Amino acid sequence: MSLIPPTEIPSITSVPQAPYPDAVYLRALLEVDGLGNLSILKLLRAFESPEALWNAPEAQLALHLGASKLAAFLKRRDEGLPITLHQRERSEGIQAVAITEKAYPALLKEIYNPPVLLYVKGRLEAFSGRCLAFVGTRKSSEYGRKVTGKLIQELRSTGVAIVSGLAAGIDTCAHWQAIQCSLPTVAVFGCGLDILYPASNRMLAQEILEAGGAWVSEYPPGTQPTRYSFPQRNRIVAGLCQGIVVVEGDIKSGALITARLAAEEGRSVYAVPGNIFSSGSQGPHELLKTGATLVNKGSELLTDLGWDTPHTDGMMRHSQPQVASLPELSEEEGRLLQAIAYDPMGIDDLPRATGYASAKINELLTLLELEGLIVLLPGAKVCRK
Repeated sequence: MSLIPPTEIPSITSVPQAPYPDAVYLRALLEVDGLGNLSILKLLRAFESPEALWNAPEAQLALHLGASKLAAFLKRRDEGLPITLHQRERSEGIQAVAITEKAYPALLKEIYNPPVLLYVKGRLEAFSGRCLAFVGTRKSSEYGRKVTGKLIQELRSTGVAIVSGLAAGIDTCAHWQAIQCSLPTVAVFGCGLDILYPASNRMLAQEILEAGGAWVSEYPPGTQPTRYSFPQRNRIVAGLCQGIVVVEGDIKSGALITARLAAEEGRSVYAVPGNIFSSGSQGPHELLKTGATLVNKGSELLTDLGWDTPHTDGMMRHSQPQVASLPELSEEEGRLLQAIAYDPMGIDDLPRATGYASAKINELLTLLELEGLIVLLPGAKVCRK
């Protein structure tokens, strides 16, 4: 790592090739032993900027730091700024955005413990407008996936960004459905942006970027996922959004942690009712008992959030098509369409679901694709539009 000695520390305007120069200073500050995110937030309130904090005289720093933290600060400052590391991340399409810069999400800045540094890959504009989180269990049911698909489909002409955590289950369904509806979607990682977790969602992650969405993390590249990092990640999911929809999850699920964090920050919390005998319904039902809003239509979300007017802001990859009435389908086409879910599923599952031979399935899939009712995906997968 190429380091700049403290006597040669450049001004903000001269940090090489850094679109968000405050991030260079905050990256170094986060590497100071004993200084965590909250400590740096407090320090930033006392100093004019990250650069001013980094270059502050020792006597001034001593007013805010204990002896051990001050010694660690001065030791790290003597090592210089990590400019080369910053440049390497940019070459991989990763931007580091400081909380002090205009590009940082305004909503996220409002929460109790916002990350002072946010790593982003993709379009920053993807989460600059109306954002709604969809969260739920990794062990999602067919009902949960169908409800997620239905609600997001009913938001398709609104320009609302769909935020989730790229996990298996409801998160995966929410991201895929947003892509199918030409809505921007944002994946919040619990690790560095150079580590795609879970690996099974590698293709989905790439599709998110290609569709004009974004990946977000507070963790620098190279950070492996841990049991601790995912609950931490959940506050960012909640903080980026005006509202959060909990589809499925048990009482101790991460989805309920996210809902609690959202409620504490004054965000709207919605819950989908489910089967009382299903463990996945226990979480949403508990939220409904404690004040969450029941939701079963996308229009209810729009009305409650005050978004029930058309909204377009250039974030979507494609213009929205005019929705015509469904074409007349043959009995066989209709039966196959009913068997196809809104989230990606294997084509190999369709013969068992319909009783049709594989050759017949392929013929009908071609017809349904021509009608614009389904999308054929890589890996022998298919989903409804």
